[in-house]
Amino acid sequence: MNDPGRASEAPAEATAIDVRGVARLFGAVRALGGVRLRIEPGEFVLLVGPNGAGKSTLLRIIATLLRPTAGQILYGGKDAAEAGRELRSRLAYLAHRTQLHADLSGREAVELAAALHGAEPSAVERWADRLRIRPFQDRPVRTYSRGQTQRVALARTFVTDPRSVLLDEPTTGLDPDAVTLLQGILAERKAQGVTLVVATHDPHLFAGLADRTVRIEAGRVASDTRKAAAS
Repeated sequence: MNDPGRASEAPAEATAIDVRGVARLFGAVRALGGVRLRIEPGEFVLLVGPNGAGKSTLLRIIATLLRPTAGQILYGGKDAAEAGRELRSRLAYLAHRTQLHADLSGREAVELAAALHGAEPSAVERWADRLRIRPFQDRPVRTYSRGQTQRVALARTFVTDPRSVLLDEPTTGLDPDAVTLLQGILAERKAQGVTLVVATHDPHLFAGLADRTVRIEAGRVASDTRKAAAS
């Protein structure tokens, strides 16, 4: 069997993500206030900050699931709002709430994602092994623990072999072994040139992998720290 952490083909080249003056209002509440950020192809960026800072809103806008009130997102110089299906076929987003259908089995959830994106059926089996979901994957999602649900959601995220991956608190509910699995997966994706953006309250878990740590406070970029180059 092939290494489940490796795609059968080398990933297509990732594209830069430009966040240009993005603001978002929810009624009178300002979630984002003019965020400017450029993520280079293949970069691993951590988004950190307190609850309510705007990290999840920013990820949803980058994922094209939420329109900004002002500003724009560019993928490879093209407006994300106009990229449509082509962009979404290369992009994967894991929300803090996994949004798995409670009455589907874990296997069905991953198979559905694979089918919608044209992934090979063998990819479903590889990711079931990689994230160790086989013991429970044929039960309905409603019977899962939080950690089991998160493992299935991660399998669903990576089964499509995306070129840009956006993860919102991906370690939620995971035990230490599963966190180690995730760290290994992200290291492999990074080595393949996949762009990674991870919102987390546990940046230490990814400090050795990430290229940059961007702190969001009150809907704005408070700091943008790049990892020091190895001497």
